[in-house]
Amino acid sequence: MNDKNRNLLLAADNLAKTVNALAVISFLPKEDDIVIETPTVHVVDIQPEILRDHSMLALVDYCSNQIVDAVLQYKILTKADCGTVVAAFPYALLIYDVGSQENSFSVGDYAHIVEPEALHAVLMLALELAHDGREGRSVGTAFIVGDIDELKRWSHQGVLNPYEGHPKEVRDIKIRENWESVKEFAQLDGVFIIDKEGIIAASGRYLDADSRDANLQSGLGGRHLATAAITKVVHAVGIVVSESGGVIRVFVGGKSVAQIRTDVRLVL
Repeated sequence: MNDKNRNLLLAADNLAKTVNALAVISFLPKEDDIVIETPTVHVVDIQPEILRDHSMLALVDYCSNQIVDAVLQYKILTKADCGTVVAAFPYALLIYDVGSQENSFSVGDYAHIVEPEALHAVLMLALELAHDGREGRSVGTAFIVGDIDELKRWSHQGVLNPYEGHPKEVRDIKIRENWESVKEFAQLDGVFIIDKEGIIAASGRYLDADSRDANLQSGLGGRHLATAAITKVVHAVGIVVSESGGVIRVFVGGKSVAQIRTDVRLVL
C-alpha cells in the first residue's frame, strides 16, 4: 500500500474511533501490511480512481452513489440497521449513517411476512448468485417467500420439482450447506417458492398472478413483472436476481422496495 493510501486508512481508523463507527468501508486497494483497530470491510470490483481528474462535484456524487450501494450490502451481510460507518476513498473520507433514508430497507421491516432469519439467508444467497453466477455463467432467478399455501395457489409447476419428497433439513435455506443445490436449480426456468420459515417448497415454478397492472420501470423482464404481481396478491416478499447486470430487486406489495447493485462487492 502506498503512503497516501496508508495515511488515508489510518485517518479513517482515527475518525471511526472518534465517532464510534461500526466499521470502515474501504474503497482503497486491499493490502495486508497495515492493521487498524476498527473492523474493516473492503470493496472490490470497482475503480474509484477513474474520476480522479473530474470536478469535486462529480467526485462527491460518485462517492455518494457508491457508499449507498455498499452500505445496503453491509446491512445485509452484518444485520446492522443503525449506527455510522466511515468510507475511505482515494480522495475523500465520508461518515455515513447506516439507518439513513436512502438505505431504509431492513430485513426486520418484513417480519410480519417472513421470519427475518429466513429472509436474511435468501438475500445472502442472492448476493452470492449475483456475484458469482454458476460455473462462470450469469444466473437470473427469483425467490418468493411467504404464505406457502397461497403461493402454491397462485403458481404452477413448470418442470419436475427437484425438492418434492425431500426432508425439511435439506430444503432449509437457512442452512448454508443447502445453497449449492439451490444454485444448481437456479438455472431452471421458473422461480423458487419458500415458506415463511425458509423451507423451500419448489423450484421451477411459474407464477400465475396477472402482471398487466404491475407498474415497474421500463426494461425489466417477465420475471420481475411476475414477482411484482404475485407479491401484490399474496402475503410474500419477492427477491429477483437479474441475469443481466446482477442487480437484486426486492418486491413487496407489488412494488420494488430495494435495489441492490452488485457491481459493488464487499469482503468482510
